[in-house]
Amino acid sequence: MDFKARHVFFSAPARQAFYGWRGGKALAIETEKSDRQVKSRERVRNHGEVFTAEREVKAMCDLVKEETERIDSRFLEPACGDGNFLAEILRRKLAVCERRYGKSQADWEKFSFLAMTSIYGIDILADNVEACRERMIEVFRGFAGESPAIERVMRFVLERN
Repeated sequence: MDFKARHVFFSAPARQAFYGWRGGKALAIETEKSDRQVKSRERVRNHGEVFTAEREVKAMCDLVKEETERIDSRFLEPACGDGNFLAEILRRKLAVCERRYGKSQADWEKFSFLAMTSIYGIDILADNVEACRERMIEVFRGFAGESPAIERVMRFVLERN
C-alpha cells in the first residue's frame, strides 16, 4: 500500500448545527465555534493562529470526498486549532458508519472506533488541543447519543491521537 495513497494531509469557532442520523432518528447538536477566524491579534502575532471558515473546510473536504468518506482513511491535521477540519472529517466518516452499519450496534461501534482512530491532530497551543478533543466528542455524541462507556473509549483514543 502506497503511504501517500492512504493518507490525506490538511492544514487548519460559529455556533454550528450538526445533523446526523442514529437509529433512524434525526439528530441535531450544537458545537461551540466562533464565527471569527482569529481569536486575538496577539495569538496571530505570537503563533500565526488563524482558523479556516466552515465554508472553506467543507469545500476542501469535498476535493477529497472519497477519502473523507472512507472509514479507514487516515488524516493528519498538523495545525488542528479547535478541530474545524477534523470535526468535518469525523462527521463524514460517522455518517458512512451510520448508513452501512446503523442496524447493528456492535458493527457501528467497531467502525466508528476505526473512524476515530484514523484521525490525528497536532497543535502548539494546549487550549486548542483540548477544544479540538471536546469538539470531536460532541460530533461523536451527535451520532451515538449519550453512551458513557463508548465515550470513555473515544476520549482515551483522543488523548493519544
